[in-house]
Amino acid sequence: IESPLAVLHAEEIASASERIACMVMATSDLLSQLHGRSTHERLPLLTSLSMVQLAARAYGRSVVDGINTNLKDMQSFEYACRLGRDLGFDGKTLVHPIQLDYCNDAFTPKRAEVESAEEIIDALEQANAVGKGTVVVNGKLIELHHVEAAKRLLVLSEMIKKLEEESA
Repeated sequence: IESPLAVLHAEEIASASERIACMVMATSDLLSQLHGRSTHERLPLLTSLSMVQLAARAYGRSVVDGINTNLKDMQSFEYACRLGRDLGFDGKTLVHPIQLDYCNDAFTPKRAEVESAEEIIDALEQANAVGKGTVVVNGKLIELHHVEAAKRLLVLSEMIKKLEEESA
């Protein structure tokens, strides 16, 4: 997704075929076409990132954030990775190996997140066993959609572990 027109048609693109597995943001191209300036906070891109992410998720597609071309500003790159993760992106495209560690750190679930996911799954299973549809874990109301997100996080964590073991 590299143009304003593509962003505006993201839903149509996402729904065009079941063969579409992932939508990739071409943020460098998009930023130029938006006549935006590259900022640490990525302000000119936020609306486009959100619209494409929403379209991708509506049709069960993965979505990957675009590149960062400034190889000297790893602080902004790290921020962009964490922002993309927090917006719900599945990953980020890279242009240089020096970006890999920052990206992996941002998108790899931390041990505390894995433990929390396991706790959420167990707590709702126990609540369901006694006829309850919700449960409170660490002060947060937990419902089925939280368990589905927790299971997704566990699958992601296991996939990453497997890849790390294979490359070791």
